[in-house]
Amino acid sequence: MKKLYLLLFLCISQIAFPDSFIVKKDGSKTEIKKNSFRIDASEKTIYYKLANSEKEFKANFRDFDYVIFGVNKFKTFKLDKSNEISGFFVLAETPERTLVSISMPEEEGSSTVFYVFHVLDKEDMIIETHEFSNSRNQKNVNLRGEIYSKIKFYFPNCELLLNRLANSERNIQDTSNMAVLGFFNTPVYISCLQ
Repeated sequence: MKKLYLLLFLCISQIAFPDSFIVKKDGSKTEIKKNSFRIDASEKTIYYKLANSEKEFKANFRDFDYVIFGVNKFKTFKLDKSNEISGFFVLAETPERTLVSISMPEEEGSSTVFYVFHVLDKEDMIIETHEFSNSRNQKNVNLRGEIYSKIKFYFPNCELLLNRLANSERNIQDTSNMAVLGFFNTPVYISCLQ
């Protein structure tokens, strides 16, 4: 039943977010080709193709505000009033808080992936940070086990987010808390702004 609910949610989300576009810092909007968007978080750049072109373009994080592509939202932030611009997938937004996340491989060719999520207030100040990896050591097993309660604590009224998170919740066979990685590996944007 949970899988059916998630499939229905993804189908509705595809209808609700049919366009793929970039919103630049000046507020202008540029349509991009579906499935052409990719991110290089370490270089702080994005790559994309325009809706009517095969040529690939590159933009730095400082050049745009956010990108919508399918059910995903990727946004740039100056966290804690820093001058440094960072980019994150927006997993959920409420009137009070925003949940953002990014993952990066340890190094090229490595199977270890590092994840971080932040809970931000409306001024992009970090309320909570949680870092973990896909490593099976006890420290990371415990860190992954804390994710559910932290997100539920900060987003108790964002029902779509909690339902999506419940699909990744640990079961008896998942003693390493690995199921939650799917929640971050497929960063679906959920708006609970109303």
